[in-house]
Amino acid sequence: MSDSLEYDKLTETFSFRIPEITKHKLDKLPPHFKKTLTHELLRTIARVLHDAEFDPTVYLKTDL
Repeated sequence: MSDSLEYDKLTETFSFRIPEITKHKLDKLPPHFKKTLTHELLRTIARVLHDAEFDPTVYLKTDL
């Protein structure tokens, strides 16, 4: 992991479906790659949440 990412304790579970072959390969990953995967998934989730809340009118229109 090239950049550090601080976040709260991971207490919740979210699941999604993946192909069986992918699951088998994930199960075989060494711990440092599993940590990298977790880091990248958290960054991706944060990016999608950020994009979902984006409102271009905030930057394009003055409220009166």
